[in-house]
Amino acid sequence: MPTQRRVGPHARPPIGILGLAALGIAMILLGLGRISGIASGASRNLDAIIVTPAPTPQREAGASLLTLPTVAPGQPDALAPITILLLGSDRRPGEEAIPRSDAIIVARIDPAGGRVALLSLPRDLWVDIPGHGQGRVNAAYLWGEHDGPPGAGLALAKATVGDLLDVPISYVAAVDFRGFIGLIDSLDGITVDVDAPLVDDRFPTADYGFTTVRFAPGLQQMDGATALTYCRVRHPDDDFARHQRQQTVLLAIAARLRERGGLDNLLAAERLSGALVGFVQTDMPRDQILGVAWALRGLDLRSVERYSLGADEVSFGVENDRYALQARPGALVALARRLIGAPMADCRSQAADPAQCAPGPPASTPER
Repeated sequence: MPTQRRVGPHARPPIGILGLAALGIAMILLGLGRISGIASGASRNLDAIIVTPAPTPQREAGASLLTLPTVAPGQPDALAPITILLLGSDRRPGEEAIPRSDAIIVARIDPAGGRVALLSLPRDLWVDIPGHGQGRVNAAYLWGEHDGPPGAGLALAKATVGDLLDVPISYVAAVDFRGFIGLIDSLDGITVDVDAPLVDDRFPTADYGFTTVRFAPGLQQMDGATALTYCRVRHPDDDFARHQRQQTVLLAIAARLRERGGLDNLLAAERLSGALVGFVQTDMPRDQILGVAWALRGLDLRSVERYSLGADEVSFGVENDRYALQARPGALVALARRLIGAPMADCRSQAADPAQCAPGPPASTPER
């Protein structure tokens, strides 16, 4: 059954649109204020991470996506629902090779309705990649960057995930290790509620060795490197548990920005946005970032809906790749409908399609 978890009062992944949006709030305040030097610097930094979208890969004739009220590139509407693909790459400092996507989260944001939902996808999920046959979903960004013009990795990843979920992806944002660490350090750390003891004695290091990492349960103050480690740990449990940790850290970043308050974020806007330059790319226009940020300024983070595939919703092994995962029939359809807030079909009808009416989770309880 699809997993849903709501954030409790103390819960605060790779950085995604929530982090960019929070910076946008600060920039709006700057624009309204008189600190023009800081506003100009923050604006330049934000412009530096925005890339012109590459052409979307062509799909076969007749292939259609679910029609949703999403935003067309270049025509931002701050109140229209948008769907954003968040990618965390596994590029280590000093590496020149094109990275794969180590973390994949789809965010659905409805500013008018005050609704945000997150869906984590396994990086080893076996999918159709337009123009490249089949492969793991984390290879889409790599293949696009390798074969196409600048921005093609973002475009191919967006097309791949959009086709997989049958949901148009409005925008995409990608960040590597250094951008993730830099943003959190520029916030002076975040507070994360670790729900259980965690020990990984084979955690990979930047020099391709291994070390032992430990996290005690309870509220923990984390700097950027520690939060990245927490997001990447998987040997004590599995990738499915890691997805929940990534979502928790993503919301912790948003909580920290809110905790600091508008004035602190305003004064630090240039430093915060500067931490992203060179390490973050997005095709979301600046006006869209600012508009969404302002519309969501009062969002209750405890209301954020969190979804992910469960271990019982996938099968392991595809062709010669024994680590690849395939989603079981109907699992992704049900998750995609929950992500966009679409009503589920009535399962009481004998004619109902099980893939379209998989029952939702019971009333959720706050995460500890």
